[in-house]
Amino acid sequence: MANAVTALDFLLAGGIDVQAVHDRLPHVDPSTVEVRIAGPTFRRLWAEGIAAVTTPWAVYVQPSVMERQLAGGDTTDIAVLMVHELVHVEQLARLGIPRQVVLYAADYVRGRARRLGHWDAYRAVRFEIEARRIASEFMPGSPL
Repeated sequence: MANAVTALDFLLAGGIDVQAVHDRLPHVDPSTVEVRIAGPTFRRLWAEGIAAVTTPWAVYVQPSVMERQLAGGDTTDIAVLMVHELVHVEQLARLGIPRQVVLYAADYVRGRARRLGHWDAYRAVRFEIEARRIASEFMPGSPL
């Protein structure tokens, strides 16, 4: 992974306190979480508007996310997105892949059964709620 882009790169570029991330996500080492550009076939599986998807082996991002990251400038919002994705890495480590996938899918299906649209059902998934809540703690102006 010598030239690989990692979640740590995103956090540092966005001015995120890495120690604070570690304190919130003790099962995650951002320097070992590789960030890759998602290929076109994989992206076709994503709902429109998704910026990143976490798998057990890497975080996959839209090409535009990686382009902005590599271009420098203000990447605070991308760093907060990476905190969100690292929460999912933490969840996978905490629960294990099979359990997390089943619970995630069950929450989504329950939401759809309650006649929620795709985005509302997605937002109601407990793992997404947790990821948004923790990521919001790292937004500029949020007290840690």
